[in-house]
Amino acid sequence: MDLLGAMAESIRHRGPDGEGYWLSSDGRVGLAHRRLAIVDLSDAARQPMPNNDGSAQVVLNGEIYNFRELRAQLESKGHRFRSQSDTEVLVHLYDEIGEALIERLDGDFAFGLWDDRRKRLLLARDRAGVKPLYYTEVGGQFLFASEIRALLRHAAVPREIDEESLYHYLTYLVVPAPRTLLRGVFKLPAAGVLTLDLGHAWRTRRYWEPLPGRAALDRHDLDGQFEAMFNHSVSKRLMGDVPVGVLFSGGVDSILNTASFQQLISPKPVRTYHVAMAGAPSHANEREWARTVATKLGTAHHEITIGESDLLATAQKLAGQQDEPLADPVCLPLYFVTKLAKDSGTTVLHAGEGADELFCGYENYLRFLRSDAWLWRPLQRLPRFVGWLGFQSLRRTRARKVADVLRRRALGQELFMSGAVAYYEDEKAAILARQFASRHRGLDSFHVVADLYRRIEQESPGASLLQKMTFVELQLRLPELLLMRADKMAMAHGVEVRVPFLDRDLLEFGLTIDESFKLRDGVAKEPVKRLAAHYVGREAVYRPKTGFGAPIREWFHSGLGSHMTTLLEEDRTHVEEHFAVAELRRRLAPGPRTVNEAFQLWVVYNFLSWRRAIFAQPPGIAA
Repeated sequence: MDLLGAMAESIRHRGPDGEGYWLSSDGRVGLAHRRLAIVDLSDAARQPMPNNDGSAQVVLNGEIYNFRELRAQLESKGHRFRSQSDTEVLVHLYDEIGEALIERLDGDFAFGLWDDRRKRLLLARDRAGVKPLYYTEVGGQFLFASEIRALLRHAAVPREIDEESLYHYLTYLVVPAPRTLLRGVFKLPAAGVLTLDLGHAWRTRRYWEPLPGRAALDRHDLDGQFEAMFNHSVSKRLMGDVPVGVLFSGGVDSILNTASFQQLISPKPVRTYHVAMAGAPSHANEREWARTVATKLGTAHHEITIGESDLLATAQKLAGQQDEPLADPVCLPLYFVTKLAKDSGTTVLHAGEGADELFCGYENYLRFLRSDAWLWRPLQRLPRFVGWLGFQSLRRTRARKVADVLRRRALGQELFMSGAVAYYEDEKAAILARQFASRHRGLDSFHVVADLYRRIEQESPGASLLQKMTFVELQLRLPELLLMRADKMAMAHGVEVRVPFLDRDLLEFGLTIDESFKLRDGVAKEPVKRLAAHYVGREAVYRPKTGFGAPIREWFHSGLGSHMTTLLEEDRTHVEEHFAVAELRRRLAPGPRTVNEAFQLWVVYNFLSWRRAIFAQPPGIAA
């Protein structure tokens, strides 16, 4: 029980409203839960939640949006409920149909369910991967939790860097599932299921894949269908007994989120939350723009401005709160804007994640589609050695993306790896310690996505490049980086983020509609923009896309560069295990010349800060 208590206490920030415990009669199985009270604030909704005879117990992180529909069906079959909580539906549905319950759920969730009759543990994560779930096995004991820090409360869980995972982190900004940066600690992928029978090895599978063209769609009035689906998604995500708001950048996704929300709760104003960056003119302009659009929509608008000093004051705490390193500078503004929301009394926030992945909203995606036509397909008609010759001639130039494309053509790989790449293969060699590079000679981060390409080619022969890109993004960058940065930064303050664009029905819709609809008139994410324009006019929507991030290039020329230099020196012994310290110092000395150089430094800086934070955590408890 001491271990369960320590694990639960370590994630108090995720559930500041209460705690609960359950221990099996033989003492071999225990569950603990920290509660963020959103649906049914009474003690009746306390977790772990049992079924009627106590033979099943469940702990849930997140929400089940169709729980009322499921509950009505279950009540018609004689099930009796003790609370108004969505969690209770899980154990009753499990009693009715067993593990098949997962396919019936519409929600953002990660849960663990213990069946005491079968002595079986069932873990599951939602389709999009909105909620995290980590697990490990040490000394014959199986542990799972919403954050790695809870697993580290067990003294036998090693705090050892998984070097292969670190190698891939440098490319993808996060470690691809199912591994993490800690050896022996794993994460359940999006749409993942794990089953464990007591005394046996665990088994994992996926119950859903983001394959193209699987839904039956009426091709008539797609705009009308999208509008109805989106409004229904927003409506579902108003579920709860606490205040709900919107993360508001002033961009098209947050405009549509807010406008749909406002329709549903009018005449009450929607609470909107915006963060701006000091020291960057473009960010100041975005702040003014967000104010203008918020006024037009009639929201109750809140904003905060942060700068380099805020980063430096919270760097290690921020990195530790990531739980596993998420090398996206957007973590910084997310951390502070979600704190603003919590401080002003808002517990749930809607966000726009998923819109770009489903509706081809990134300019980067359009560049890949153009490159496919003018570079990649012509290369396919040439011998592979031509790609290698081109790579050798460009590898030391600033044409890094083209050089990497030529390299992958020479190796018979694919054009697309990820919507965001920090270090390409050739670039990693320069910053890695010689012995580290030697130990992992032959590693290639493309191999992470190679299995995904094989899978989509097997299940959807003839899939287009955009369909393949979407398949990869919905299983790597979106769930493990973008959704985790939102979850970890918001839950640091006990705030839940909901993502209307990743609704179950909208996912199927986005995967099924034709590319000509997504890119209508040659405009990226055109269906989303057209619908948003109904509320605020075309001028507010059809404007150049601006990024939501931090001015890290400027900061590296100031205090951030000095702080990273300090980290390199103070932790030099550990840093030298993985990195070429002299090369990193050389890059820091003049400061990064480009945004990309700053971004690459940030990836290393974030790892160094995370490593210091994770090893500073208190020692675990012997169990």
